[in-house]
Amino acid sequence: MTAQLIPSCRTRATGEPADKREVIRLRNRRSIITAAGELATERGIAGVGVNDLAARAGVSRRTIFNHFPSAQDAVFEYLSGQVTGLIDRMLRELPAPDPGAGTELGDVYRQLMEALRTPTLLDELQPVFSVDRQDTPAAFLWEFRVTRTAVDRLADVLRERLPQYTPFQIHLVATTLINSLVECLDEWLARTDGALDEAARRTWSGLLATALAVLGRGFDA
Repeated sequence: MTAQLIPSCRTRATGEPADKREVIRLRNRRSIITAAGELATERGIAGVGVNDLAARAGVSRRTIFNHFPSAQDAVFEYLSGQVTGLIDRMLRELPAPDPGAGTELGDVYRQLMEALRTPTLLDELQPVFSVDRQDTPAAFLWEFRVTRTAVDRLADVLRERLPQYTPFQIHLVATTLINSLVECLDEWLARTDGALDEAARRTWSGLLATALAVLGRGFDA
């Protein structure tokens, strides 16, 4: 009964916060994250300071620290949103599972590799690899968190398509797939320096084909 007397902080029609303070809080957070991404792209993560971030976002220093422990944490939040949004979109675009088709692990792997060959993928990743993250503990922690999130979301998709496998097997496969993607991206960046011309796109496609050739045979065995 008590819970029914407490007004919801979100409207039923839109799902947006109804409380004005919550609206302002979320607006400030979005502004900080957007500004952090812009500054990091221009200067690299090490070049993003609290004063500049506050000025670019149009908020106070105190507001920055109300949302993030540091300016760099705001940058990593921006990068996380870019990566997880791309992962979610890619997984949504996979073919719908066919319960009567007897899908095998290799089938799902090939579907994922094809999704990674989409012409816009590198363009969507460009905001991430254009930021100089440097080899810092914070960068390594961020990469671990993003990788873990990607593995968990992929595992959910694999469980739906491959119910014949145990949770442990599914987790192993999801980890292998995500790590393969990371290795392909690292190699691609080393070869192309992040260029987005046709030669670089062919390099990306070739790296994915190599990953499929190496790992796909093992999955089909």
